Parts: sequence; C-alpha cells; structure tokens
Amino acid sequence: MHAPLLSFVGHSSLLQTVTLVNFRNYTHRTFDFHEPIVALVGDNGVGKTNVLEAISLFSSGRGLRSIKLSEMKMLQAAQAWVVSANFSLGGTPVPFGTALDYSPSGTERRLIRINQLPVKNQATLTEWLNIVWVTPSMARLFQEAGSIRRKFIDRMVMALNPSHTERLNRYEHYLRERSQLLRQGVQDDQWLASIEQRLSEDGVAISIARSQLVRQLTEAQSNDFSSPFPRFFAQMEGEIDQWYRDSTALDIEDKIRQGLRQSRPQDAITGGAAIGAHRSDLAVTHLGKHMPSALCSTGEQKMLLHAITLAFIRLLDSYRDRLTLLLLDDVVAHLDQDHRTYLFQEVQTILDKGANLQIFMTGTSAGEFANMGAVQIIQL
Repeated sequence: MHAPLLSFVGHSSLLQTVTLVNFRNYTHRTFDFHEPIVALVGDNGVGKTNVLEAISLFSSGRGLRSIKLSEMKMLQAAQAWVVSANFSLGGTPVPFGTALDYSPSGTERRLIRINQLPVKNQATLTEWLNIVWVTPSMARLFQEAGSIRRKFIDRMVMALNPSHTERLNRYEHYLRERSQLLRQGVQDDQWLASIEQRLSEDGVAISIARSQLVRQLTEAQSNDFSSPFPRFFAQMEGEIDQWYRDSTALDIEDKIRQGLRQSRPQDAITGGAAIGAHRSDLAVTHLGKHMPSALCSTGEQKMLLHAITLAFIRLLDSYRDRLTLLLLDDVVAHLDQDHRTYLFQEVQTILDKGANLQIFMTGTSAGEFANMGAVQIIQL
C-alpha cells in the first residue's frame, strides 16, 4: 500500500482530529485542530504529553516514550486502547487508526489502518507522514549512549527519506540473525557471507543517509549572528563514517564485509558486530565555545538541541511531498523571552514559505505562546 505522494505537493495538509480511547488518562476524547501551530496548555499531569504520544504513534516504532504498548492503556480499562485520526493530505481526507492488540500467543502488537485498510508494515506510515519530536528527556541527548543519538538522527532521516525506515529494519534483522548463528556455532560460510553482504550494503546506505542529513543540518542553520541560539558543527563519527569521507561506497562495502568476516570469532563471544553502521555516533561542536557538546553545560546542551531542531525545520522547507508533524513537548518553558521570540519568528517564517509542516507544543499557560501569532490554544 503506497501513498500518492505527488498529489500532496503544493497543497496544504493538516492533522484535523485525533480521538483517544482508553489511552493513558483519556477514556474517550476527541481533539480538533485547524491551525498549523497548536499549543496544548494546562497544569502538569493533565495529559498534554499523552496527546503528543498518541499522535507519535502514527510513525513507526513505539512512540515518543518508546515503552511497551500495554503501558499506554488507561488503568483499570477493560478494553485495549485505540487512537484514530483524520488527516487532510493535499486536500484529500485520509483516516488513520492504530490500536493495541495481542497475537494468539499473547504477544502484544499494534494494529494499523490507513484509509480503512489494514497495514502490516509500520514502515508504510513513513510513506504518508513524517513525525519528529523533541521531549524534555532529550535534553540529555549529548550525555546519553550513542544509540540514542543515532535514533534522533534516524528519525530526521526518515522524515526526508521513507526508505530509510525499511533499510534500518532490514539491517537490525540481519544483525540479529548473524548474531544468533554465531552464538549457535553455525559454520556455514555461505550463509554468513550472504548476511554480511546485506549488512554491508544496507549499512553503507544508512551511514551515507545519516551523514548527508547531518551535513544538511549544519548548512541549514541560520547565518543570523544575532540569533540567541548557538551555531554548531555536526558530523557522524565512526569507522564507516571516516571511510565515507575518503572512499567510494563500493570500497566501503568491501571493507565492511572483510571486517565482519574477521570479527566472527569475537562477535560469537561478545554478541553483535564489531563493525557496522550501528557503531556510528553523532558528534556536535558548539562553535561559539569551540567545545564538544558532551563538555558543554546542561543549559548549553539544551540550546544546541534547539538549534539543531530549528535547522531541521528550515530543512523541511525543501521537502514538501509529505506532511511533517513536529512535536515539541515542554520546549518553550525552558526558553527565556529572547529565545522564545526568535523560535516563534523562525517557525512562522518557514510556514509562510509554504512548508508542509504542522507543529504541536505543550505548555503550562497560554501566555507562553503570546507572541506566536496564529496559534490554536487548546486548554486541558
């Protein structure tokens, strides 16, 4: 099932309604949206982030909290949760739905429907929509493990290149299959070589897509030196990423295959793979201080995260084939007036240019969004 992407270009698109049933603290509630900027306002604990989490489920994966599906169900609810939404995509109404379900063996799983038709592969969602989020927990992005930063970059890549989702899924599948064979002591060279060939091909494509996205982010940041947000330099770092700067894709594939073959004995003991795209990491430098992000203060790290997010918003102006939903959870509350005003101005400028973008934010009071212009305030 594929989205008619070309019909969306040049037309306004919006998420118009979302209905939550037995989801978190909502027994049954429908939210209506009619603006490209929406602010969910209310005291802590009323369920603002829960709405963003429900929206995030229209992307592949387990949503912005990345937890078990069953943990999203309302406490004491007899029925499983259901989230449904109505989109206008290029002027065409398209209903989406997703729900908690269980396999015959009792394993939890997620059902998905688009245009009333069942969808078996979550990656299909990225052919219709882009969904990217920034949450308070991501303030520690530069202090977390490299896997967290890879996921952060991968979600941005998915927003610009839907095939990245399927490629990542294949790569993870072959990593697990190879690891299982090695742990079991399987010595089938042809089988292992076939898997390693696929890992090298997908791994190079994944690494190139990440590097290109990070380069685009660096180039998309504002040249306005009066901006209160720091300028940054970002690049992917790892063995493959270094090769990419010096070698062709085919040469890199050969090096990965050789490396995987040589590391089989070690990988059989340690698990995983000693070489590959899963070893890369995002490196960001605060140019104003000529300092790696990991050494910056907590406040500076937050501002770097927001600077990268702003660069991504600017980048979206060049990619209008699909609607992008940007979920900013409690971001505004951590900004002073200067940063807040600049963020609002930048967002409005991108929207005025015709970006296929809708932004959802949360805050504790409507006053936090006073200078944002045409923003829809929903009081919870």
